Amino acid sequence: MSNSTIQTDSADAKLQASIDAAAKSIWKENKVSKFQTGLDKIEDKIMNKDPTQSAYYAMGSKLVADNSAIVQEVVSAAATTVNIKAIEDGIKSFAESSQVLMKALDAVSQVHPAVGVVVLAFKAVVTLELKRRSNDHKVIVIQLKMKDMVSVLLDLRSIKDPRQKARDGTTLEGRIQGLMGRIAEDIDECGNTCQAYTAKHTLVKIIKSISWEGKLSGYADLFDQHRKDIAFAINVHTTLGVESANVKLEGLTESARTIEEGVNMLSLFRLLDSPREKEIMELVRANGGAKECMENDAVLKKLAAARASHVTDSKGFVDPVKLGEIRKDLKEDIEDALKNNYALFEKKMALQRQDFVDDVDKSVVRESDRVISALKSGPHDRVVDKDLHDIWKEMGWKSSVKARHFVLAVHDHFIQKLGDNTAQDHLETHSDNGGGTEISFVTGKAGDEDDSWTLQYINLVRVPAILEAFDDDGSGFINVVEVNDFTSSRPKDWSLLHWIAYWAEGWHYTIWGYRNKILSILSEMYGVVDKKNVHPANRSVIDLYLSSSTLEQVERLTKSVTPYTEQNTAILEEKFRVYANEREERLKNKLETVDWNIDGLDTLSLITGRGRIEQNLFPLLYLVLRRHLSILHLASEDTLDPTVLEVPAESISTIMAAVSLRMKNLLAVLKMRGSDTSALLGNVAFGMFKLLNDPTLAEDEALAGDEAEEVILPDITEEETKAELESINKSGSVFEFLTDPDGYEEVDKLEFDEDAGSEEHGSLHGVWTGHCSYDEDGHTDGLMQINITHLEGSTFEGTGMDRVDSFSIGGEITTTTANGHELTFKMGYHSLREEGTEFGFEFKGTFDTSTLEVKGVWGPLDDDAIGTFLITRRPAFARQFLYNQQEFSKNRAHARWRFALDTVRHQVRQQLWSKSYFEERMVMKKRYIHLRVRADIEKLYSVNPANQLTASDVIEMKRIERVLLPPDGRYYESLAMLATQMLCIHRKIYCDGCYASIIGSRLICLDCMTADLSNEIDMCELCIDNTASNDSFKHHPSHDSLLVFRTLHNRKKRATIEIAKEFIIAGKEFFGNSDNEVECVSCGCPVEMPCWLCIDTEC
Repeated sequence: MSNSTIQTDSADAKLQASIDAAAKSIWKENKVSKFQTGLDKIEDKIMNKDPTQSAYYAMGSKLVADNSAIVQEVVSAAATTVNIKAIEDGIKSFAESSQVLMKALDAVSQVHPAVGVVVLAFKAVVTLELKRRSNDHKVIVIQLKMKDMVSVLLDLRSIKDPRQKARDGTTLEGRIQGLMGRIAEDIDECGNTCQAYTAKHTLVKIIKSISWEGKLSGYADLFDQHRKDIAFAINVHTTLGVESANVKLEGLTESARTIEEGVNMLSLFRLLDSPREKEIMELVRANGGAKECMENDAVLKKLAAARASHVTDSKGFVDPVKLGEIRKDLKEDIEDALKNNYALFEKKMALQRQDFVDDVDKSVVRESDRVISALKSGPHDRVVDKDLHDIWKEMGWKSSVKARHFVLAVHDHFIQKLGDNTAQDHLETHSDNGGGTEISFVTGKAGDEDDSWTLQYINLVRVPAILEAFDDDGSGFINVVEVNDFTSSRPKDWSLLHWIAYWAEGWHYTIWGYRNKILSILSEMYGVVDKKNVHPANRSVIDLYLSSSTLEQVERLTKSVTPYTEQNTAILEEKFRVYANEREERLKNKLETVDWNIDGLDTLSLITGRGRIEQNLFPLLYLVLRRHLSILHLASEDTLDPTVLEVPAESISTIMAAVSLRMKNLLAVLKMRGSDTSALLGNVAFGMFKLLNDPTLAEDEALAGDEAEEVILPDITEEETKAELESINKSGSVFEFLTDPDGYEEVDKLEFDEDAGSEEHGSLHGVWTGHCSYDEDGHTDGLMQINITHLEGSTFEGTGMDRVDSFSIGGEITTTTANGHELTFKMGYHSLREEGTEFGFEFKGTFDTSTLEVKGVWGPLDDDAIGTFLITRRPAFARQFLYNQQEFSKNRAHARWRFALDTVRHQVRQQLWSKSYFEERMVMKKRYIHLRVRADIEKLYSVNPANQLTASDVIEMKRIERVLLPPDGRYYESLAMLATQMLCIHRKIYCDGCYASIIGSRLICLDCMTADLSNEIDMCELCIDNTASNDSFKHHPSHDSLLVFRTLHNRKKRATIEIAKEFIIAGKEFFGNSDNEVECVSCGCPVEMPCWLCIDTEC
């Protein structure tokens, strides 16, 4: 037997042993647990009570609503008979057991490449889930099912040759290849569903629990079936004699299951509900159930304010933006939600797979690395780098060492290695960056000429920076894993000394440069608004973004960095600039992969990689903010979609959430090392966390002015702006027009056709007008026009328009009776079809040939009806003169004559283009826009009672909506949206008089405000002449006040208030002199105190 054969057998044996060991670490003794027994009892009760409902459980049917008593009985029984601890233990150990399983599966996939596609999909989905800060237990349960499914692949350890043919001529590889592809696709789909579900607000998860949990539970059944299919394929191949008679499947996979087959997942989900979820569920039931919460805005708002703390601000007011997101998610179909989420999920998966490739690349052996064998004499032999191995061995360290001792030992080692044996004779003392004394070693000769420059940076003063680089968790101790992670993360062509020098000096120099760029970008962002060249329709969009507290946090973070004062930076540019630029480019590429959408900590982790967030924090912030600035530059030319800055704002929030989490973890570690945690934290990462952590720091101290060094930012070129515009246009985030007048062009196609058509269906041909009403409250979406243009046999086609969009229809007459026809037709909006969306509505009704009316029910395609419709031959313009039922009952002849006269008079005035005709149209347009804007604001914000719509206002608005022609409805609706978008809404600022949101002008009392800008009194324009008070002071209308008509950002607040106070002092002195006279710029009358003084220097 040759040596190569012996080595191959040995390698196979080692691989087999590693797989067996991994399998045993995952599998437990196979027995029926109390948990399984309890769940069997639950299912027996459910199935015995109502067997016909069992199929609906897996798909999230109406069982909860229709059989609430039975469900409650089941859940109560489960609470007393099921040992939920078994499942909870599986959830807690999910991360650890999954890591072990993934390593074992990697070994299996080396022998059986056909399973690689499943292994990669499983690893990517699970790793993405584990990157989350908090994990939903229901999602983990589904992924436990996925884990149980892939665990059966470990049975492949008994089959060493996947290409060996069985007696029927098939190979195992050929038998399972198609199955593996289907399973990988299902894993991807499940991962997308889990990600989309996790991203939803708690209210959405609970109110739409039947849909979401039904979808999740479906994957549990699917993975059970796949598990059987895999086991069957392996067993069949083994039974056919591929392996010798000595090979037998031990059945260990049966005991690998965390959750047994047949468990009813919906019942299990109820047992896993958190106390907060149970509380909200009870509140939903108390307010009429899920349907009422979805359809009634008042109930949803009440629910959000009462229990959903994430929807309210610090004062308990409902955040209209977050409430709008919840409302949108509740209306969104689950399949549409999954489709919309998949684009980003797919990109996350691509990044995660690339991470796996990068991990392999990092395992490349460097020239300075040692080869680690299985058996060694001590912990030092696990250190990869030769120099650090020698240090560890010489010092006799165990598995970990105090970080400071380690860094000092490294320092001494390299000084001795690269310097003269009499290095102590060459000590030189000079000032360090902070003005203190620094001791560095000046070598007389260098063993390695390329690295000799690093010694000036590896000194005692820079020990803390080097220490942080090695001590990733901030514990104060360094272990072998941290050492190997540090050395393996350096650029391939860098020596260890080069890498240490970067963290000792180069990193500080680099982040200081990014610090100044970031502050310059922030200054330019606020300058975009100050320059007043922003389109009025965009101001509220930009104000909302700039008002975010996370931007203030970014400013605090950057201003906290200890200044870099070293003047001689030429060598730093030479040695570190290329690496910094390459790192920035890598981050940019990853951001582009996810379309610059950092929607969660898992996505952020994919972008920044493993390790401390501060390592890549500043270049990441620079790239993201520079991208956002380019969007703001578009605001002066194009009308931005109101949502265009939502994703950017969320991305910044995600980054700062990671920073807050890092600070929290650091404080926990530092608390064990000393009492003054704030002081210790102020020394970490060159002090970048200091201003964020110090709660006693006044707001203005961190945010007053711009302390950035003068930095010339790279210009945002015309090409970049065009690329940005193109990118936004692809997502529909820039309107080409402020309003929507297109309907006036399209309506020309909807003229009456005098041709009666065929004898059989002639009366159906032509233009029809009417309304679609909703069952819930009877309201409509405005007037609808339909023009049936083609008739062929029993089928018909046509076009139409409502105030939403133009559309096409197609249908057929299903039944003909003596009085008319039964018919059905479908409607699809043109704009949605252009976007590839097949969303539309289906109409089913009766055409009465005697009254020329078509009426019936309507609703979304393939769904239940949601309302009724009625269309007639009556001209659209004539509907505004139509009498109501009361007028008709009172005097039929009078009502009909008045309708006829008004209709004819309208036609004549329209044809003559009379002044009164256009005046009436203008009055109706202004009135509708006014009412519609008030209605929209009232829906989103808390409004002063004086500004709320009255019952008569609501009736008037609905009447106008019913009679507006479709093109008018579309145009007026767009004008109302534009008017709403142009309002100045002071975000999270509420009137201290009426407690409503402040919209329009905002009064700030200067007398009530203290020196630190606290104790602020804000009043809306309706409460300016009112008093207000709190526990410590009382506001009076005579107080000196500042009236602002635009959003006052915190960054400019102190400066603006100081200017206002100076103007007040100067004004009082001016008016105190009787010789001075001034006239009002508005009316020309003489002005006396009290009066308003404009402090805008550009007035």
